[in-house]
Amino acid sequence: MNFQEIIETWKDKKILIIGEALLDKYIYGVANKISPDAPVPNIKIEKTDIFLGGIGLVTKFIKSLGGTPIPCTAVGNDFEGSYFLQELHNLNIDSSHVISAKGIKTPQITRIKAMDQHVLRLETNYEKEIPSQTSESICNSACSISDSVDAILFLNYGLGGLFNEQFITTLLTRLKTVYNKVPIIARPNFDNYYLYEDVDLIKMTLFKALQTSSIECCTETSISIVGKKIITNTRAKNVFFNDIESTSYLFSKNSERIEKIEIKLKNPIRSYIAVGSTIMAVLGLACAAKASPMEAVNLALHAALYSASVPPIEFFNSETLLFHLNSLQ
Repeated sequence: MNFQEIIETWKDKKILIIGEALLDKYIYGVANKISPDAPVPNIKIEKTDIFLGGIGLVTKFIKSLGGTPIPCTAVGNDFEGSYFLQELHNLNIDSSHVISAKGIKTPQITRIKAMDQHVLRLETNYEKEIPSQTSESICNSACSISDSVDAILFLNYGLGGLFNEQFITTLLTRLKTVYNKVPIIARPNFDNYYLYEDVDLIKMTLFKALQTSSIECCTETSISIVGKKIITNTRAKNVFFNDIESTSYLFSKNSERIEKIEIKLKNPIRSYIAVGSTIMAVLGLACAAKASPMEAVNLALHAALYSASVPPIEFFNSETLLFHLNSLQ
């Protein structure tokens, strides 16, 4: 399939997205003096922006590209959780599989910027462990979708609490039973990739992939060793290491050949913020459209490069993406 055929085929495909909710908050201000309390900048706040992060960002990209996202996650009974749900409602996205639970905090990342400088980053993860009944509710909800599901994204950002070993293994087992032959694409944390057994595709950044084996030297040999190790340990059908500024790699369980993908930069990179989310959104849609693994990762990388060249977190549609792809020919 060529890019146009894939993009036209993925329209309205239903993508189940399981992962951690997150809010991204940006605080902008002016640092015009030193704080009287400590030797740190005193920042006068001028503007605050809040965006959906985590699976919320992937959800919005799938929606903007013409797919039908079905997010499945947990949020706290707090302002951030209410904001997350309201944003989904505003976008006309089904939020019935987002569990609002007491006793947990909705994760958020707050970035403080002054005079175009990134001054501070604050993080809040899920508090402690997610209650077992909440994890069970997520599993039950994910496996109860009445409509057909065309692809499943499993997104683990390492925000604590939700993605423990039992949750991952139990849910994957149930998903494979309920949604037989539906492709599962996983974005694991580097320290638990081995739990994603028998999935269709594991996606990791090249840097994170090398971290799984504590390798600092990035060579063809080390990349090959890590890729084959992950294939062996997980029995995944395919493993994809992405690096949009250099070479990306695709490993297959059924082939000794290592596919290398190099895409030339046409425009300068403006922001990396949405690169990972764009890749996961396009992988899910392309696999739902029954593209081959090589076709899916190639298209995902092209989309990610385009995302990196436009203003941060700009949600483009499939027509805009196709116009960009055609301009490269």
